[in-house]
Amino acid sequence: MALDQEALKKELIEAFRLEGIPGDKQEELLAKIGEALLKRIFLETMEKMGEAGIAEYEALLEKNAKQEELEAFFETKIPGYNVFVRGIVTAFKEEMQNGLA
Repeated sequence: MALDQEALKKELIEAFRLEGIPGDKQEELLAKIGEALLKRIFLETMEKMGEAGIAEYEALLEKNAKQEELEAFFETKIPGYNVFVRGIVTAFKEEMQNGLA
């Protein structure tokens, strides 16, 4: 599941044409875009896993599972999870870009 955050940040800057925006404003916009994207990834992941998967996920959170454990869990529940997440990112960018056009 681990997305390269720096690569994603660069990708979002290019996709939304934020290159010329001052650094502090750019960071603010990226934070908002990132929050919306993370929500989308979370919601689509939970929907794909179903109620049983959500219960297992909540149990992992309650036992303070490490990031690596969560990533392994998502991969077992959604084989090819990285590809799944990449698809969400791509769809998100396309929807946002179409909304900006």
